[in-house]
Amino acid sequence: MVDAVGAARKSAVWGATEYDGGVALLKLEDWTKAAVVLDEFRGAFPNHALAPEATKQLAFAYRQGGKAALAASEYERVATDAQDPELGREALLAAADLYEQAADRESALKVYEKYVAAFPQPVEAALEARWKMAETYKAKGDQVSYEKQLHEIVARDASAGAERTNRTKYLAAQSGLVLSGPLYSQFAELKLTQPFDKSLAAKRKRMDAAMQAFEDLTDYEVAEVTAAATYYMAEIYWNFNRSLVESQRPTGLDAPTLAEYEDALEEQAFPFEGKAIEFHEKNRELIAAGVYNDWTKKSLARLVELVPGRYAKREVSSGFLPAIDVYAYRAPSATAEDTGVRAAQAAPAAPAVPENPSAPQEKPSNDAPKDPTQIREAAVEAGDVVL
Repeated sequence: MVDAVGAARKSAVWGATEYDGGVALLKLEDWTKAAVVLDEFRGAFPNHALAPEATKQLAFAYRQGGKAALAASEYERVATDAQDPELGREALLAAADLYEQAADRESALKVYEKYVAAFPQPVEAALEARWKMAETYKAKGDQVSYEKQLHEIVARDASAGAERTNRTKYLAAQSGLVLSGPLYSQFAELKLTQPFDKSLAAKRKRMDAAMQAFEDLTDYEVAEVTAAATYYMAEIYWNFNRSLVESQRPTGLDAPTLAEYEDALEEQAFPFEGKAIEFHEKNRELIAAGVYNDWTKKSLARLVELVPGRYAKREVSSGFLPAIDVYAYRAPSATAEDTGVRAAQAAPAAPAVPENPSAPQEKPSNDAPKDPTQIREAAVEAGDVVL
């Protein structure tokens, strides 16, 4: 009798009845009992035709019942068993999200790794997954893996073609900003020492790399990142100014020659201070265009330091400034043809600050707002800047 009952219980008809009972409990929103019944059904009938559906319903029951970790595990199982790729893709995303809700970031990371390997498209969803992976690696202190994901985001956005969206550009811009930060640090930390020509060449090489990186960030047209890039470019010019002024002096100069040498340094450093101010003022103009964030605030603070007579006020009003729609930036280029600084002849050991041999760009119409490229070209033509 017992064997007969057991056989009947395992029959397809009986299995369907068990499954239907679990579904009925779901309709009543009795998540706990529904999960128990569905789990028992799947355990008793692992090969039943409704077993995959039971897994989906069980995942739903756990999710609705607030059991995120159990739900995540079931969604992983749904993804593994799925015959439909779209179902598998959505199940993996659901599993990763639920693991995050359960504060199990390691399990979430593993699921995201599966996801980006299996589903590089849609691009936006894949980059979102990589961004979350990057944040997890950052929290773990794994800088190499963190930066690797940021590089992947930048590269995959650039090659996204028709799938490129405002969101993918935003993620790529933020990733690029993080990756550009070390370039600024490497440039800023390098001092100008003797032999001057050697240290100057090294600093100019780092300057060009940093300027190009931040200039490229403005192409994303993400306001927050544009403001950050503008701030950094201003600080690059300011650092170069201070590096010239504070550079190591050559030995063996008498007092008059040393004084002329230092005058030459001050003369060559001055235009870079002006460029720093102009770029910080570009961020001030961004405020008039509706961009007010930490980077524009930092530029305002720097303007108060650099031009206190103009900006050291209780409030800095930007309401009268026109909104600027397009910002053009240009990084200086260091070449083997760089020539010397206009030092006083009495100070032959004065440092050589290279000229910029870059061809001039096409100038915009006279009624267009002056951008940094115009300002820079005008300064070069006037002989005020020898970058």
